[in-house]
Amino acid sequence: MGIQKSGIIGPFRNKIGPVYGRRHRGQDLILPLPRITTKKATDNQLETRYLFGKLNTFLSTIHSLVNPGFKAFVKNNSPVNAAFSYNYDHALVKVGEEYQFNYPKLVYSRGHVVTPDGAQVSSGNGQVTFTWEHQNQSAYCQYADLASFMVYNPAKDDYLVLHKTVNRRAQSFTLNMPAHHPGDLVHCYMSFASADGKRQGDSWYVGQVVVVG
Repeated sequence: MGIQKSGIIGPFRNKIGPVYGRRHRGQDLILPLPRITTKKATDNQLETRYLFGKLNTFLSTIHSLVNPGFKAFVKNNSPVNAAFSYNYDHALVKVGEEYQFNYPKLVYSRGHVVTPDGAQVSSGNGQVTFTWEHQNQSAYCQYADLASFMVYNPAKDDYLVLHKTVNRRAQSFTLNMPAHHPGDLVHCYMSFASADGKRQGDSWYVGQVVVVG
């Protein structure tokens, strides 16, 4: 792959001879044409493709959390790609013949803003409630820090994402679950960011809970 910033022929798109050009993230790229092969993919190749698709789909679906959460780690790629690279080695585990998410290890945000202390999750009346303990203020731990939340229901493949809903000082947040979720196990995450959104914190796996109607 070549990146053509200037030259006598200038930028181009689509196929020219054995190469083609396109513009990606503000850069003009020259890429070789893909090789066509009749070889059957090996089991390892199929497994890698499956894992790639499964994790990439998960992170892309919650891109509204991943984009700010991994923005600081982008190097000529995207926040979702940066999150993929960070999560790939530990976010999936093989159980029997199937790969499943290692939910406590999934991370959608990284940074220096302090994570919640003593975070817990509970359910009742069709709601899920997050609680966390009081924390003393410091450079990276402010009462004004805003919390974001994610609840994932693997049985329904539903994602509930809430951005910057309450500040750190609130010490609790309750969300109403969809009517068809009671009885399902859900995985719950939260993270803090500075009030101005310029600094992010590590996302935190709070735990799993069965939604009680």
